[in-house]
Amino acid sequence: MSYQEKYNRSLLISLLVLVVITLAYVGYSKRDRSVVDTGAFQLTDFTTINEVTLERGQQKTTLNFDGVRWNVNGELADRNLIDVLFATLQQARPVRPVAQALRDSVNRILEASAVKVSLRSDDQTLLEFLAGGNARKSEAYFKRADNDAVYVMVIPGYRVYVSGIFELDKSGWKDKHVYQLNWRNFQSLETTFPESLKDDFKVSLIDNYFSIENMAAVDTTKLNDYLDAVSLLTVDEYLADNEVYENLINTTPQVKITAYDIGGQSYSLALYPSGPVAGKKYGLINQSQLAYFDSKKLEAITKTRSSFALSR
Repeated sequence: MSYQEKYNRSLLISLLVLVVITLAYVGYSKRDRSVVDTGAFQLTDFTTINEVTLERGQQKTTLNFDGVRWNVNGELADRNLIDVLFATLQQARPVRPVAQALRDSVNRILEASAVKVSLRSDDQTLLEFLAGGNARKSEAYFKRADNDAVYVMVIPGYRVYVSGIFELDKSGWKDKHVYQLNWRNFQSLETTFPESLKDDFKVSLIDNYFSIENMAAVDTTKLNDYLDAVSLLTVDEYLADNEVYENLINTTPQVKITAYDIGGQSYSLALYPSGPVAGKKYGLINQSQLAYFDSKKLEAITKTRSSFALSR
């Protein structure tokens, strides 16, 4: 057999092997895709859902719609996050089952740290599943409560960790606005500086105009800007550090801003010196909720009485 014949024979054998491997791979891929139920975590209509519960360990977060707004465990929920939640539910798709060799380890991950997600409409459970992921949060897994199959989940066209939205705790779902009052019912606002009483002032609605009590000439533009900043103020992060809370509740704040509605309900924020994180300050909302604020964000609301004097 000539060299050319040996070469051609070797080339043919290599080609045949490559064809066999390719056909086997295509066949496996088709078989693997055939077992993926793309609608396994979908509902015909998500708009009827009025309650979502998220359970992990001893922690349970309940999101419910009261006919007007969404709440989380009885407090106002962040509407933007609710929108993200439903967008995730509607768009998430299983891309493939978890590989057989990894199924046991992934099931252990889900058993240890997954969030049980329950979607309800008028007390009727429409769908339940477990949501979790790997340690690096680079791959998300879903598993239905009524099925042993575990799927890798994606949102087509996006590189996101799909399970992340379900792993938020209660504080993560809360509306970030500090003053959760209907500003159409605004009555007055008091700003006090315990260490500098001369800087205190009170804003009231007088003859349909905002003004500062006992101040003859008020720069209304600056005052309106101030009230806008107060009404739009949001927290950077809610905290649950009991030791810090106990220390602050017995400490004199640098400034305290309290708004009142026409029913006499008060909404307060007490601000303290910078915390251990650079550029952030501690605050107590309504004397009960500890939070972090960006120091620069607070500059717009820590104005003194003289800040509103009309320039001559």
